[in-house]
Amino acid sequence: MKAGFVSAVAVLSCAACSGSLFDSDVPVPSAYVIAAAPAGSVTGAPTTQVDVSIGRPDFAPGLDTERIAVLKGRQLDYYRGVRWGGRTVEVVQSMLVSSLNDQQLFRSVTAEQARVANDYMLDIEVRNFEADYLNGPIPEAHVMIIGRLIRVVDRKLVTTVSSNARVAAREERMAEVAAAFESAAQKVALDLAQQMAVAVAADQPTLRKARGESDQTSPE
Repeated sequence: MKAGFVSAVAVLSCAACSGSLFDSDVPVPSAYVIAAAPAGSVTGAPTTQVDVSIGRPDFAPGLDTERIAVLKGRQLDYYRGVRWGGRTVEVVQSMLVSSLNDQQLFRSVTAEQARVANDYMLDIEVRNFEADYLNGPIPEAHVMIIGRLIRVVDRKLVTTVSSNARVAAREERMAEVAAAFESAAQKVALDLAQQMAVAVAADQPTLRKARGESDQTSPE
């Protein structure tokens, strides 16, 4: 038996004598997640057979954290004893990828780090992702996202899309605040999906030209 393994067994044995390794007086923080927007929520938008990737978001200072941010005037704070299910950069990117993919406006939507060949990339900037107490004791979830749609083949900016949503919590309970965050984030995701669908469809002639492809039109 290796010495390192013997030492580990000894440590665990001593811990078992004095109590469980998982015993702690420190409360375990509650974790909250944000679900994707319902599939098929965007109607009337053009569909295009292209592949889109969603970049890892850049967050305003103080918001890239597992903690749930609170804004009171100009003071940034965090709720105690609660957190997101991951860092906000992961929570937001995952929500956007799933929400856009489920609308079936594009052939595929993936995260940038998946390294899948794609036609467009949406570079994400998150300006707001906090519970705002500006209007009184009941907070509003404030989500604002700006996206820069980039044509991958020539690295050119196609357009800038943005969306801003505020949703008031029904009461000052953490479950209600989390539900307000989810509603605001979904509104933003669907709005961005609509804008992107229109921009991507309009950009198809330019995309084919950038690739050196024919215009796929022929005289009669």
